[in-house]
Amino acid sequence: MSTGGTRGRTLKELSTIAWITAVVALVVGSVIVWVAFVSVLDARSRVFETIVPAQLAAQELRTSVVDQETGLRGYALTRDDRLLQPYTAGQGDQAEIDREIRRLVESDPFGPLLVARLERVDTVMDDWRDTVADPLLDAPADQPDLDGTFIRSTALFDEVRAELDQLDRTIAAERAAARTELDVTTYRLVVAVGATIALFGAVAFGGSWILRRRVVAPIERLVDSTDAVASGQLEEPISVQGPAEIELLAQRVSDMRDRIVQELAAVETSRIELARRAEELARSNADLEQFAYVASHDLQEPLRKVASFCQLLEQRYGDQLDERGRSYIEFAVDGAKRMQALIADLLEFSRMGRTTRAFVPCDLDAIAREVLVGFDDALVGATVTVEPLPTVSGDPTLYRALLQNLVGNAIKYRVADEPPTITLSAVRDGDHWTFACSDHGIGIEPAYRERVFAVFQRLHGRGEFDGTGIGLALCKRIVDFSGGRIWIDDPVDGVGTTVRWTLPVEARHAPAVSVPASLPAAPAPDGGPAPTPRSAAEPPLPGHAPDDDLSRSPTP
Repeated sequence: MSTGGTRGRTLKELSTIAWITAVVALVVGSVIVWVAFVSVLDARSRVFETIVPAQLAAQELRTSVVDQETGLRGYALTRDDRLLQPYTAGQGDQAEIDREIRRLVESDPFGPLLVARLERVDTVMDDWRDTVADPLLDAPADQPDLDGTFIRSTALFDEVRAELDQLDRTIAAERAAARTELDVTTYRLVVAVGATIALFGAVAFGGSWILRRRVVAPIERLVDSTDAVASGQLEEPISVQGPAEIELLAQRVSDMRDRIVQELAAVETSRIELARRAEELARSNADLEQFAYVASHDLQEPLRKVASFCQLLEQRYGDQLDERGRSYIEFAVDGAKRMQALIADLLEFSRMGRTTRAFVPCDLDAIAREVLVGFDDALVGATVTVEPLPTVSGDPTLYRALLQNLVGNAIKYRVADEPPTITLSAVRDGDHWTFACSDHGIGIEPAYRERVFAVFQRLHGRGEFDGTGIGLALCKRIVDFSGGRIWIDDPVDGVGTTVRWTLPVEARHAPAVSVPASLPAAPAPDGGPAPTPRSAAEPPLPGHAPDDDLSRSPTP
């Protein structure tokens, strides 16, 4: 592979340049927008928080001055002290408004001019009071020269009005100038925002163009080359020119292609060898299952003979045996029967799930009631509650064996002389069903709740309860095979045992298992006819008698 030419900038360098450019653009744009925004805020604050309130205060000042002149004129005509109230109130309002205007403009550039105009109004008003108001208030009630007083008052008050008009014009002019400044700063802010957006757009466009030309385009060429290799064109050259990292990646891809070409031959050889070994393994598994079936019959036949001839000894020579001799024969027969049951359970345990070809919908409610019918005699006087059970995907034979073992344990391990109490229930828990089988039996200590699911684990002696110790191990294997889990929970009422297990809600598919349709027959004992083999698709149920029943006694 040839990358061609001198390597360009690395992606790290390109990203650093892009990052610095974006930061500079962001800082510059932010400063421009911030300065313009602050200017707008200052101009707006000056208009609406200084000049407009000062203008309103000037109007109130005019009202207070007019109220003083009106109150004094009414008092002069009527000599009624009540009419002096506007005059007195107007003086207080004038002083308060004067302070308010000074406060508003004390930090404004326009402040000195407005204060000067305000002081001129105050001066003229002081002249009016000294010349007209105070002499009139101090004069006797029968003063005859009202016309002269009114003439002087009118002349002086015209000067007051003129000063007030000048004050209003000054404020109005400043307000107009401030509004113009506000419009200008607002326009600057809009221009700054537009310029910042344009700057960001230029940076983004330039960055995307560089990204497209220096990164995306080389990667696309590299992808095209790797697609050609993936489609089988292993001789396709991989040549990419771009950032150093992409060129290095192209070199690594080329090296990987070379290794793939070298390893294809080895992979093909391994595949052929694996197929051969898989075929041998399938044949070996079939041979092992056939061996297990034949071995079970070969082991059961000697046990049957032992039990049969022990029983013959008891029948023919029982009157010659003492009590101990007969008990020895009973022990031998019982041991042979237990050994046959153990062999049958082990065979069932080893073959569990191997005959399942596909999962089908299983109505557990119907299966549970079918299982309970099989325990009809053992459930006389019992309290059995079967809550609605769902339909799940699985092997009905395995689910039947599961419920048979759980219900059989509930019956077997009940409290002596008390009828069993059994409850089967199910609840939906997300994508799983959680089932429970509860009883009021002797219970299981928490320390042994995991141990009982192992093969041959028994918590009681032979004299207390019979069994082989495989039942719960078989239940665990069935639930595991079906995609769930099983455990022993604390009893619901604090009494007995509660076994819980889960099964998936959604349908599953049984694993493909290659099993022969039937197994070869075991050799017949003593040269007799061969017993009929059991179909591999029909495994015996736990608790059912095996093919050779040791309880049968031979004909003497």
